[in-house]
Amino acid sequence: MRSNARLYLKIATLLVGATSIIELLTGVIMNVPVLIADGLHTMLDVVILGSLYIGLGPTLKPPDMDHPYGHFKYRYLSMYTVAIIIMGASLWLVAEAIISIIKGVIERLPLDSLYVIIAVAGLVLSRLLYLRIGYIKTGDLILKLEFRHAIADLLDALLIAATLVVSLIIPIIQPVAVMAIAAYLMYLGINYFRESINVLLDQINPGVVSRVYSIARDHNVSVSDVKVKNTGNGYAIDLIVKVPGWYSVEDAHRIVDKLEDDIMKSIPSVVSVNTHVEPA
Repeated sequence: MRSNARLYLKIATLLVGATSIIELLTGVIMNVPVLIADGLHTMLDVVILGSLYIGLGPTLKPPDMDHPYGHFKYRYLSMYTVAIIIMGASLWLVAEAIISIIKGVIERLPLDSLYVIIAVAGLVLSRLLYLRIGYIKTGDLILKLEFRHAIADLLDALLIAATLVVSLIIPIIQPVAVMAIAAYLMYLGINYFRESINVLLDQINPGVVSRVYSIARDHNVSVSDVKVKNTGNGYAIDLIVKVPGWYSVEDAHRIVDKLEDDIMKSIPSVVSVNTHVEPA
């Protein structure tokens, strides 16, 4: 499944790359600042998807002695790096927009650029549908996030089209639109940063531990030393189960197996449960 997800990311990266080239070239040739700004935005999307594609590769490796929980955190290291780039670029876009307003160098957008925006919207729509199909087939969280990102990009293309029309009457709408794109980039960067840093710092949902204790009580067993690790693709749980000393080995294993199965079923984010049995 993960190799299939990586293939979807590769195709999505190529689609975004084509979009970025079209926007940047058209923006420079026609002198359309909002297209240049969005071209930079889509260039960052190339970096995002490319980094995720590269970062997803090591996660295909099985666990080893140095990485007993697997290599899933590589993808979030990529996301963290890209988040920093996005937030820096958004600040640069805001500065450029403010400078253009102060200098008063604002021109009306050429109407011919509307055809370019229509082409861009078509490419974004293709990426959106492709990522949606990929998420349905693989269930990979990264594809789901990028699908939502593609929805925002489609709305962004529609916003640029509206900006082009309005700028024929109100030219100052151009730098305003650039700042709107920058605000979206900052929002996107913060989300990527928050999500990646939570995984990299092993932050967990505290409700997971309390849920484990609750499930154990339902099985009339005592658990202790519950440890939860964020592995990047879910939670790995280590715990100690205490059973009465008169239980046979078969009875103890049967109770533990049932407990582990119920934890996995009741908490979908749990990907593994490692249980140590001790006499009560």
